[in-house]
Amino acid sequence: MKNKSMKHWLVVMTLCGITISAIGLPVMSNGVFITPIADSLGVYRGSVAMHNTLTLFTKAIMSLYAGVLIRKYPFKLVILFGVVLAGVSNILLGFSESILIFNILGTLRGIGSGLLAWVPVTIVVNEWFEQKHGLVMSIVLSFSSVGGAVFSPVFTRLIESVGWEQSYQIMGLLIIAFTLPALLIPYTLDPKESGYLPYGALEAGDQGIEKEKKTIRREQQGGINGALFALMFTFTLLQTMLIGVPQHFPGFSGTLGMTSDVGATMLSFAMISSIGFKLGMGYLSDFVGPIKSTLSMVAVVGGASILLVVFQNAWLLYGAAFLYGAIFSIPSVSVTLLTKEFFGRYHFVRLYPILAFATSLGGAFSISLVGYIFDFTGSYIPAFIFSLGINLFNFVVLWIMVRMHNQKSLREKTA
Repeated sequence: MKNKSMKHWLVVMTLCGITISAIGLPVMSNGVFITPIADSLGVYRGSVAMHNTLTLFTKAIMSLYAGVLIRKYPFKLVILFGVVLAGVSNILLGFSESILIFNILGTLRGIGSGLLAWVPVTIVVNEWFEQKHGLVMSIVLSFSSVGGAVFSPVFTRLIESVGWEQSYQIMGLLIIAFTLPALLIPYTLDPKESGYLPYGALEAGDQGIEKEKKTIRREQQGGINGALFALMFTFTLLQTMLIGVPQHFPGFSGTLGMTSDVGATMLSFAMISSIGFKLGMGYLSDFVGPIKSTLSMVAVVGGASILLVVFQNAWLLYGAAFLYGAIFSIPSVSVTLLTKEFFGRYHFVRLYPILAFATSLGGAFSISLVGYIFDFTGSYIPAFIFSLGINLFNFVVLWIMVRMHNQKSLREKTA
């Protein structure tokens, strides 16, 4: 069986399409619809934005069950159900005129998105790639930002030309279209069932296979360090609560007496750099490991927080916003790689859905959290100080996790 082939990279391509369908379109590109819908229906923007929050919240709930469903039912059947639910719900949003219907459809869209990503795509990457695992994971997950960067301006122009109703319907069709390669290209969750080995895996003889099976059984029977997982959950939730900070850059520039263009440019820099940081995170992880690469990203975001607090020069703020884009690499790429590093491949399916729930939950409330900080203080500076504090705290949390993991590994070796 081949351990390096074009089929492996075709699988990666299909997963990139799923990521665009699940996150890039309905989540990262959805902000441009809020104001036009609110103006059209004559309601508050917050009322319109609620269906986006429900999408993220129900996506978080589905993250807890997606792994179980994939193990119980055929992988492509789960994907088919998810894309139909997400795509059709988005199309129907274009026919809606009631906030209640918006919220119902937003909930259904979130269920569909949860069946598409993050859990399903990360499981497939784990099964199909042994070498270049970090790089491939970062490529796949970065397409959530790619989708947002590419389609946000596209939908802005579509809304101006054909209206938000038809634009939402087009988005729904695109959600379905980007998932078609994953449904039509033949491959299975287990690459061996398709006649392939995981990328870079060595084909073992009968004796080696038997040894591998015994090793797998021992790992499956091994206990999970509850304290270590609690720290991992805390790290994930807190770090994800910061991804809403860049969305407030336009408002922040206004508090400094700058034009809205400065804030919009800051947001663009953060979104564009997030793609590079996600790709760089996986590439760096393959060389120095996920722990050191995660620490470097936490340090970059902490440094960016300091720059946002200290400086009021537009070009320095652009640099700070660019660096703050690293925050998007942590909940997606870093958490995925750390879960596999600390708990192993065979506990991944059981534990990662819980952490994916934490990332979606934190993301659902992150924008509101920063907004409330501004409402109560009249400034965004406390939010940036809060960001710095979270990164310092999580730096210590990660250091403790490494010590606990090393001690556990040492006990297992001497046992």
